[in-house]
Amino acid sequence: MKIRYLATVFYLSILTLSACNTRKQADTQGTDSTAIAATSGLTTEVEITERLADLGLTADTDWRGINLGDEFSKVKGLEKGESFESDADHIGYTIELKNLESADMLYYQTDKKVSAIDVDLFLNSQQSVTDFQKDLGAYFTARFGTPKPSDDGTVWAGHQEYTVSLKDVSKGKDFGLKIKMGPISGTATASVK
Repeated sequence: MKIRYLATVFYLSILTLSACNTRKQADTQGTDSTAIAATSGLTTEVEITERLADLGLTADTDWRGINLGDEFSKVKGLEKGESFESDADHIGYTIELKNLESADMLYYQTDKKVSAIDVDLFLNSQQSVTDFQKDLGAYFTARFGTPKPSDDGTVWAGHQEYTVSLKDVSKGKDFGLKIKMGPISGTATASVK
């Protein structure tokens, strides 16, 4: 009787472990195929990963709830970061991310409309740069189509006469990414002034 009971318990344990492993494999395979589809450009659905959600990105706006061309007053109403500078032409915000990483955003205005957005991501490692670059690349590709490499990094043509660029600006032990969104002429940001 004891042998039959032990055999039954053993059999049920094996069956349970087998079922758990099968589910884990199915979940992993589903995630991998989604990631492959998103990075291959075969889908136009914008996937918001945990990293992108931490940045505050959404599937239907250019950056943190703001679109180029929005009223500039909308920035102050929506931006939840800490303001670190402001003048007649722009306002800057900073946010803290996980692992002591951060992002600084500068929103520029022309005629009381958001005309450009510059973002500096301050990261801790080359791996973090690679991970953010992958997620942001997939995000911008889903929103703006196939990118083109350039001297300014990877560039996407926006749908309203503007471009988006993503560049690795890491130097030595200082790791980071630079994102620029603005008119094709590029005249709206301080880097051109």
